[in-house]
Parts: sequence; C-alpha cells; structure tokens
Amino acid sequence: MLRQALAELIPLDDARRAEFLVRLAFADQAAHNDRLAAVQRETLAVIRSRVAQAIGNGTECGEVAEGVDAAGQALRIVAFTEGLALHTHIDPDGTPEPAALAALDEHLGHVFTGPCRRAQRG
Repeated sequence: MLRQALAELIPLDDARRAEFLVRLAFADQAAHNDRLAAVQRETLAVIRSRVAQAIGNGTECGEVAEGVDAAGQALRIVAFTEGLALHTHIDPDGTPEPAALAALDEHLGHVFTGPCRRAQRG
C-alpha cells in the first residue's frame, strides 16, 4: 500500500504529471511566501508521519526490523520519492516507469526487509 501511495507522487501519467506541476508551482510560490511555506511544511510533515506510521506497522508485523528509526527512514523515503519524481519530470525518457518503480521498490526494500507474519498465517 505504501508503494502504491508513493507512486502517486511520481509523474508517470498525465494525471500525476498535472499534480506534480501543481506541487512544483506551489513550492515555487512557497519559497517567497511564509504562509504558503507553512502549508508546505505541514503537508510534508503529514506525509512523513504517514510513512513513519507505515514503517511502524511494518515493524509490528515483521516486515521491518526492530529498532529501525521510523521517522528517519520516513524522511529518506519521502525525499527519495520526491527526487525520483523530479527526475521523472525532467527526463521522462531517461526515467521510464519500470525503472522509476524499480528504484522505488529497491529503496523501500532496504526498510521493509521481511515478510509480514499476518500474511503468512492467512
């Protein structure tokens, strides 16, 4: 589910490209407007919090090793995804969908290293 949610941030189709351009334009405006910057910081904090929650859930079910810093990893995952989105936007031919999703999967695989115990029972 986390991979699917993060993939929505990557401009891999027309709808996500349009959303990415809005985020990019908002970031540009936020660089010059304290009120918009505060909204952008809050939005990023919510995204990181949700990713950290997913990591915590993964720890509970065994997908993530005990002791992983959920907040630190959430920051890395979100930053990686945003960077991947920018590369995909700037150079779509050099960052085709399969390569972008494989990169995201590999990055997530460094945190989500095991199978979920709940899935093994079912």
